[in-house]
Amino acid sequence: MLSFKYIPRQIEDVLAKKKRSNRAEVLFGPRQVGKSTLLEHIVKDQGAHYLTGDDENDIKVLSDPSSYLPLLKDYPNLVIDEAQYIPGIGRVIKRMVDNNDSGCHIFVTGSSSLDLAGGVVESAAGRINSFNLWPFSLEELAQETSWLEVKRTINDRMIYGCYPAVINEPQYAREYLIDFVGSILYKDLFNLAEMRKPTDLRKLVTYLAYNVGSEIKYATVSSELGISSKTIERYVDLLQSCFIIKVVPSFSRNPQSEIKLGKKIYFIDNGVRNALISGGFNPIATRTDVGALWENFFYTERLKKHSYLKTGTEIYFWRTRFLQEMDFVEITDGQMVAFECKVTPRVRGKSIRAFRNAYPDCPIKVASPENIDKLLSE
Repeated sequence: MLSFKYIPRQIEDVLAKKKRSNRAEVLFGPRQVGKSTLLEHIVKDQGAHYLTGDDENDIKVLSDPSSYLPLLKDYPNLVIDEAQYIPGIGRVIKRMVDNNDSGCHIFVTGSSSLDLAGGVVESAAGRINSFNLWPFSLEELAQETSWLEVKRTINDRMIYGCYPAVINEPQYAREYLIDFVGSILYKDLFNLAEMRKPTDLRKLVTYLAYNVGSEIKYATVSSELGISSKTIERYVDLLQSCFIIKVVPSFSRNPQSEIKLGKKIYFIDNGVRNALISGGFNPIATRTDVGALWENFFYTERLKKHSYLKTGTEIYFWRTRFLQEMDFVEITDGQMVAFECKVTPRVRGKSIRAFRNAYPDCPIKVASPENIDKLLSE
């Protein structure tokens, strides 16, 4: 049974219609983002058999082809949940697809990239359709209500984010996010990676939360936290694999005047970021980090849009050695567009002029809560 009112997801139709006997649908995404709920909705009228990497008996079934292959003939849909905990899951998927003569629709979910669990992409090459599911996008929420309602509550989204539990029970958003960060956020990292010093990881994540939107240099972070640069780099990679953060590199075609090797780090969800810092749930009117909140929020909305449409867009930030900056530069099929984030639609003259002089053919758009609907609907 579905716990909350179901809100349709942007990739729902694509997932439901991509039934092919020579492919499995692999759905990646953060924990508690609604992967199981989405699949439950897709197969609810058809019948399905569920297996999960959280159950030892199911893991035993998936370790023996003579146990799991007959399931393909017995059910129209087979759902494997939390697959990152299943040893050799890539080989299991490959064997299932290769022996799927009955046309069973195979779905697999994972809350990490699964590379931590044995490399599904390499082992099942050519046999999967991969998708990412994120916290609710504003477009999904607008389809359920309206853009007028979404824009009316956008301050809440900047503070509490868009996780399904937050959207469905906003009165418990603060408690849910605190519990999520305290007990669930790092689960895959601790279970799947050799985490010798969990306290160092938590220290790093808190540091990143306080420095959202700022340029990050591992050497500087290493000096401030007392953690080696190699360890920081490894932890950042793992945090990306588990859909907690995203690294945005710098854009440069002129190394003499532009930052070339810098990076910024954003959180997949504002609510998670705010649960990690002191005063993270304070009202917008009392905060000094509103610019960073909006920048992180706008980035994740663009990320969701490009992910669902599979545009192949690369997102960068741009900064000169003279501290002139453009928040985001997107490149799609060689075409550039730049975004300057502003909570109120004001223009920062010097940076806009500097970027326009450097890239006169690139459109520049000011992104604010007032025009977010237009920027996401284009």
